[in-house]
Amino acid sequence: AEPRRGGTLRVSMTYNPAALDPMTGRNAPDFNTLLAIYDGLIDLDPPTLQPKPGLAKAFTWKDPTTLVLDLEQNVTFHDGTKFDAEAVKFNLDRYRSDARSNVKPDCSTIDRVDVAGPHQVVIHLNRPNSSLPTILADRPGLMVSPTAIAKAEGGNIDRAPVGTGPFRFVSWQDNDRIVLTRNESYWRPGLPYLDALTLRIISEQPTGLRSVIAGENDMAINIDVQLKTVADRAGNLVARLVPTTFFWGAYINFAKPPLDNLKVRQALAWGIDRDAMNKAIALGLDTPGNGVLPKEHWACDPATFNMYGYDPDKARKLLAEAGYPDGVDVPMIGWSDQTAMQRQEVAMAQLAKAGIRVQLTPASPQDSSIMFFGPQKKGSARMSGMGGYADPSQQYDNLLSKDAYYNAGHVELPGYRELINATQATDDLAARKAAFAKLQRFVIENALVLTFLFQTNLMIAQKSVQGVTVDLTNKPRFHAAWLAA
Repeated sequence: AEPRRGGTLRVSMTYNPAALDPMTGRNAPDFNTLLAIYDGLIDLDPPTLQPKPGLAKAFTWKDPTTLVLDLEQNVTFHDGTKFDAEAVKFNLDRYRSDARSNVKPDCSTIDRVDVAGPHQVVIHLNRPNSSLPTILADRPGLMVSPTAIAKAEGGNIDRAPVGTGPFRFVSWQDNDRIVLTRNESYWRPGLPYLDALTLRIISEQPTGLRSVIAGENDMAINIDVQLKTVADRAGNLVARLVPTTFFWGAYINFAKPPLDNLKVRQALAWGIDRDAMNKAIALGLDTPGNGVLPKEHWACDPATFNMYGYDPDKARKLLAEAGYPDGVDVPMIGWSDQTAMQRQEVAMAQLAKAGIRVQLTPASPQDSSIMFFGPQKKGSARMSGMGGYADPSQQYDNLLSKDAYYNAGHVELPGYRELINATQATDDLAARKAAFAKLQRFVIENALVLTFLFQTNLMIAQKSVQGVTVDLTNKPRFHAAWLAA
């Protein structure tokens, strides 16, 4: 059918954003709103996450440490400021150096950014990093109006975002709604189709789903698969299952006893019955596996994806070899919401059969993060959701590099650095794939992350909703969304 112009799309989502400045937010669900307001220098092909042109109509490696961006020429920010090479330099320098920037690690290989012409930018790197184009499709590539930042007090646009994207910001009422309106001078011809986009913040997923059933909203995003049965019963809705790079499992502090012992970590991995967990908590719709990338991802190697099955006897044998013949106590931090508690109880019951006694301290996602990764370093592992980065090297490095926030013990295993650098040393896809296969084997053999299930996400919509796309990192795009009559 031919897309129809006009109308307001009303979307229910579960989280209030931390901030609408790409630089200062840190939660993945911020992207529900960010990609409607901002365009990236680079875009991603949704099914494969391969980089493709965005605000940069071409990106070319001049040599392994020099990336040239040729920019679209007739683009303006929502406040009328011209988008050009100076604006790109301003943004990249801000992401790299601003005191409030949360994306400095992603920009660490950028040495300097040069304006080579009104619409050409040259990025010089301090070492080869072929993942840079994909990183420029993430937060560090989202372009903010330099004028808006100059005018804002302290350069703070957390609540007054100005981008070049398909929708302009109108208002944000905390924990209630974000209202966006059509960008009349959007640079992509004919887009967007909608007049407006309203994002309703409804923290309880069943309530959000009921609002769609009742016709108060047109769609609900970031919904747990357990709720598919409710949507199916309603009969008048479309339920879309979306594989993602998010996974449920546990971060491990591998610098701290007892999980500094490889055999104890491997015992954890053999102690989880992923198939039973999938049936119990996800209607069998998630994907059991190992490692940090889902099998749909181009950089995932199927050869090691299922290395650990369920074998409690093997787990007990490994514990005995590690000096724990009577089993082992492992203090863990977890999430306190109902769905997470259900998942954690399943995991704990399974591990108990393998001689692993988990003492769980549940807290909100934010508090559990501070307890485990912050100065207190509480617990030996933290059960939670993780992942969601666009480039696979980010997915690994944010978990395993010495300085990474998500590496609680801040130790790096010997051999890791060479393996991660090899994934970034070339932009040849086959060579990168082979390098990632080696890195994946290293991470899984050393049991550095405990993986349960790769998450399948659910989008529920009225039949009238068309053209919303979602990629593997679970980021929705409303650019080409429209409402059928």
